[in-house]
Amino acid sequence: MSDAAPGWLVAEVAEGIQRLLVLRLDGCPPADAVEAVALAWADALIVRGVAWDEALDAPRLREAFRRLAAHCTRWPAPAAIWEHMPARPEQAKLPPPKVSDEDRKRALRMLAELRDKLRITT
Repeated sequence: MSDAAPGWLVAEVAEGIQRLLVLRLDGCPPADAVEAVALAWADALIVRGVAWDEALDAPRLREAFRRLAAHCTRWPAPAAIWEHMPARPEQAKLPPPKVSDEDRKRALRMLAELRDKLRITT
């Protein structure tokens, strides 16, 4: 994994930082520091070692900043974003394999043969 934050991540963080700046919270950095603050926050997110995926994580990051803005009363540290980060959506699960009666009978025969070979009684 590269140490540099991907461009989409920096852009999402910059947008989130701008939302927080509008709130003018105590400890808020100056408005002209948005780029530097966004880069610092993106770097802090990358350091956590997450394999970021734009399709999965951009919406989560947006929501995390929305939640953070709703709950913070002072300018937050980058670590605060994790407290508000929703989980990744669960991936669709494969359906269970279809087993025919013939396959089931064959498997039972194979198990019976193994039991006989190992002299296991049921």
